Amino acid sequence: MKKPFSAFYYVKENVGRSLLIGCMFFLTTMLLLAGNYIQSNYYYWDGICEYTESLTDIAGLPTDENYEDYKAVIEELEADPEIIVMLNSGFSASALSWKCTLGFTMGSHCARFNTAEDLQTAFRIFGYKGDFSKVHDGSVIISEPLARNLGFKLGDTLGPEEGLHGEFTLDALIDEDIFAVFFVETEEENLIRAHVLSETLSPKEVRERVTQVVGDRKVKINVPVRAEVEKNLGPINLIFYVALFLLSFVLAVSVNSVIAGHYAKRTYEFGIYRALGRTKGEIRRKCAAEIALTDAIATVIGIAAIELYTFLMNELYYIPHGQFLPYWSVLGIVGLVVANALVLIPVVLLRGRSMCRADVTEF
Repeated sequence: MKKPFSAFYYVKENVGRSLLIGCMFFLTTMLLLAGNYIQSNYYYWDGICEYTESLTDIAGLPTDENYEDYKAVIEELEADPEIIVMLNSGFSASALSWKCTLGFTMGSHCARFNTAEDLQTAFRIFGYKGDFSKVHDGSVIISEPLARNLGFKLGDTLGPEEGLHGEFTLDALIDEDIFAVFFVETEEENLIRAHVLSETLSPKEVRERVTQVVGDRKVKINVPVRAEVEKNLGPINLIFYVALFLLSFVLAVSVNSVIAGHYAKRTYEFGIYRALGRTKGEIRRKCAAEIALTDAIATVIGIAAIELYTFLMNELYYIPHGQFLPYWSVLGIVGLVVANALVLIPVVLLRGRSMCRADVTEF
């Protein structure tokens, strides 16, 4: 009696029926892939977020007459032996646009340095690797993935048509996954803007020290872009969650309908189990085990198929085009778990309850 009552026995002896139910559960694993695609947007902004968190950018405000406050702050910071002040350096309105994994266009983050020496010093502190020996006034520097994404190569001239405010030569590539644009543009006049960083202090300590020096003076301290990125990408995540619940509801109804018809044909079987003394708890556990086993097999196969798809797409298309699809993501895992639970739990409860009412005397 134990063997026929086993979930493994039933799935093995009813491969065709189990396969049909498994295909329905397989669809829930697609939420993992969908979440990974949406989370891939963050791949393009992670490096930019880290960059803006690695230094402090300050600028004088127009309300500061003759920029006296800004000049005083610069003087105090330059007097600090642990602080490096790069004058006439800061974030720029120029931008290059790239295509993300989802296919739509995003705009990049740009930063200017007044001299090649300042850029090389900053990159050394950040740990950016690459050959910067040819960098000079008029150079633009981007990462290798961004160059592949846009189809650029060393020596190319980039200008207004590409989104920059002037013409620059691509003289170096960074060996980092950062979708930012850096350029050297020497300016003799004071632009009332500066990068502040340190080789000995952490970025947090630098920001705290700058904040203390600035105080209530009319000097703006830049805010890292991570919060802004989260704000802009948040609506996309919200759309995903709405779609997740809608799809889960549709799948739950569909799977329950398929399984209901399947178990309706087994009412006599469960009536015999009840007549032989099987308790309602055992009946519920048998139904739960059969459905959960089918779901587990379908989920494992689904995840394996998604990981294989991700590997092939990355190696054959995305990485060569400067893009990337993550193998795992928090959003994808949440989508998979929630969708699977919303489909599995109601089905298990309803089928177990239904089969407990089976009575052999009715046949």
